[in-house]
Amino acid sequence: MKKLFLSAALLLCMCIGAMAQAKVSFNGPIGLDWKFKRSFMHGNTLVVDFLVENNTSNDITDFGIQTSGFDEQSNHYGIIAYDDEGNMYNFWNNRQIYASMANQPDYNAVNVPVGNAVKIRMQIKGIDEFATKITTLMAPVMISGRMVMPGYVLRVTNIPIPRE
Repeated sequence: MKKLFLSAALLLCMCIGAMAQAKVSFNGPIGLDWKFKRSFMHGNTLVVDFLVENNTSNDITDFGIQTSGFDEQSNHYGIIAYDDEGNMYNFWNNRQIYASMANQPDYNAVNVPVGNAVKIRMQIKGIDEFATKITTLMAPVMISGRMVMPGYVLRVTNIPIPRE
């Protein structure tokens, strides 16, 4: 009976852990692989780190995240995020979201040679004190220094907001 109880408890923990993981999807070139690395709070700012690896057959030039701007095809205004308390965060609302590439202090497009990876850090300021996760984060991705129509979009769901 004890073994059955422990097995059921372990299975429950594994199910909860699987459901709580961030899920990353990207509609861009096959071989441009996105990985969610971590999220952590710094004051009332959520910091989210990604790693993008170029496993395509070509170097990617002027690769970046479109922090602001408008894509007519998708009616998308730069990076946008929603939390589980119903709050929306975006660049246009007091510049709440920033993205930096390859440890540069401000947004700059970078080149990503074949077989290499680049770190992307997004910061979402003013996180609600009761929010436990970012339910959806969407960010338009630029390649060759311009938006590709109808637009490549990074979509991440269930980003945890760790609290102490």
